[in-house]
Amino acid sequence: MFEEEKQGVLMFLSPFLSLPPNSDSSESGMLSRLGDLLFYTIAEGQERIPIHKFTTALKATGLQTSDPRLRDCMSQMRRMVRESSSGGLLDRDLFQKCVSSNIVLLTQAFRRKFVIPDFEEFTSHVDRIFEDAKELTGGKVAAYIPQLAKSNPDLWGVSLCTVDGQRHSVGHTKIPFCLQSCVKPLTYAISISTLGTDYVHKFVGKEPSGLRYNKLSLNEEGIPHNPMVNAGAIVVSSLIKMDCNKAEKFDFVLQYLNKMAGNEYMGFSNATAFLRGWT
Repeated sequence: MFEEEKQGVLMFLSPFLSLPPNSDSSESGMLSRLGDLLFYTIAEGQERIPIHKFTTALKATGLQTSDPRLRDCMSQMRRMVRESSSGGLLDRDLFQKCVSSNIVLLTQAFRRKFVIPDFEEFTSHVDRIFEDAKELTGGKVAAYIPQLAKSNPDLWGVSLCTVDGQRHSVGHTKIPFCLQSCVKPLTYAISISTLGTDYVHKFVGKEPSGLRYNKLSLNEEGIPHNPMVNAGAIVVSSLIKMDCNKAEKFDFVLQYLNKMAGNEYMGFSNATAFLRGWT
């Protein structure tokens, strides 16, 4: 997939990278010129770029410095700052060294080739909707588990992530909360990714049941209607790592969820799980 994306970026940018006589026309030469193009795009006529200017421009595209795909780039930048006397400034050569391992992703971001090209405009709409919705105070917190009944009804946050990894958060997004049934599509994704669609759907259907989510019912084939009802979610969860014990399955699922979350925080509520077993 990476090679396909790289070739796509090179084809898209080739008209912008006119070759002077006797220049390197190899792939490495093209990637080097991509780095130069990216540097001058951010530098805006300056000879050196402050790192904070790069990170600010990066966030405007929707990418975060904590993005695991940019781990090499950001660690290189931090190391360059420590080892150089530039005072946090990157010249063209230093910049090239830092971004070389992520040049395809960064070029796509700064050339606005992501699914949401103008991410700042998009998030301004999200923020406005967030503020409007914050005024809605009706409803009650779930009370079928004592731990959930203790939730603060004034907490309100929104986080989003596009298919290209553009992220935005507003409000109380750093306060952990229990996913409950929202984990069903995630465990379904794990089972599909590790076992394949055909195998998983030998044991669970794909159609709506027309019944309550917690109704223990089967379809005409004798399997749960879909992975989003409780019966289907139980079956899907049982398929994951069937040859492992409960502790190994737990570790596998939690680590997989953590990877899906871009290595951001992912925890487990023992108190909620314990009380859930009694409901």
